[in-house]
Amino acid sequence: MFGSKITALTYALPCGRLTHETLCERFGRSVMDKIASNTGIWERRVSPDGVCTSDLAYDAANLLFSKFGIAKNDIDLIIFATQTPDYLLPSNACIMQDRLKLPKSAAAFDINLGCTQYTYSLCVINGLICGGAFKKALLLSGDTPSKMLNPMDKGSVALFGDIAAATILERSSSAWFIDAVYGTDGSGAGSLILPGSGFRHGGTNIINSPICAGTSEEDCAGSKDLFMDGLKIFTFAFKRLPESVLELLARNSLSVSDIDLFIFHQAGEKIIKAASERLAIPMERLHLNLRNIGNTGGSSVAAALADAYMQGKLKTGMKVVLASFGVGLSWNAVLLEWKDGFLGADMFDGAKD
Repeated sequence: MFGSKITALTYALPCGRLTHETLCERFGRSVMDKIASNTGIWERRVSPDGVCTSDLAYDAANLLFSKFGIAKNDIDLIIFATQTPDYLLPSNACIMQDRLKLPKSAAAFDINLGCTQYTYSLCVINGLICGGAFKKALLLSGDTPSKMLNPMDKGSVALFGDIAAATILERSSSAWFIDAVYGTDGSGAGSLILPGSGFRHGGTNIINSPICAGTSEEDCAGSKDLFMDGLKIFTFAFKRLPESVLELLARNSLSVSDIDLFIFHQAGEKIIKAASERLAIPMERLHLNLRNIGNTGGSSVAAALADAYMQGKLKTGMKVVLASFGVGLSWNAVLLEWKDGFLGADMFDGAKD
């Protein structure tokens, strides 16, 4: 019986900064102060033109290989989780196999998932390793939401930031992954969607599509802009995040007090704190890192996990819960025991170049 462990973790931020002052000039200070106070986000990172998710992932992976001495020839699985790929085809994973000079014998494929991409992908890789199919996997994840936002949509522009993360998982004699729960409610798909992407509404008037029925042209801005119903997403998160955590703990005969650290999708402080209050989680066991990078979507859990380790909050022997929620609508909670064998975490900051 095989187990798997997380060996190393890095993430990369682009050089562009979208500051609070810039948004105050665009939308007005009183409006932006209120949004920032609710979300806890005062700055976001944005990618310059020509910089894609794969470029950030390349930086994160290069840091991971160089910093922690990971042998590229040992990688036999490459998964790239994103909803902002370079192309609809080929997959980012195949492109990155060549760009990073990884073995041609490695399997490579993408996972198209949004805010739950990192936690879902960890579970997918854990299952493949535990099943004996692979020994060492490179998980690349991330998105560049700045490229699909309407610059005059203050709700989304003030929220989202770009990022990519790189994680090594490998076969281990001791299992780090204890359990996971999952959930999907596709009836809420239209609450967070890029309506004109793909082929469903290609060549049609997107405002007349079923996805945008009942919304204004301003709210459903067209084929290139992200649409988000903030109230529905908040209501969904407020319900599903605590429920998934409680289900996970109950299945393993644990209580909130048994968990040393909670890492939630960094959607916004108001959402996280509201759900945490329902669970009675003390603030010292909850890690937040969205103030200066924004809601970084599916890889926000990866960045928060790395930051918690670098700040000394994540230590060997801890029980850790990772939980995410969002696009789909989907949700996922994972229970880990952080054991010996983790080499470390680091961050590549493109703004330092």
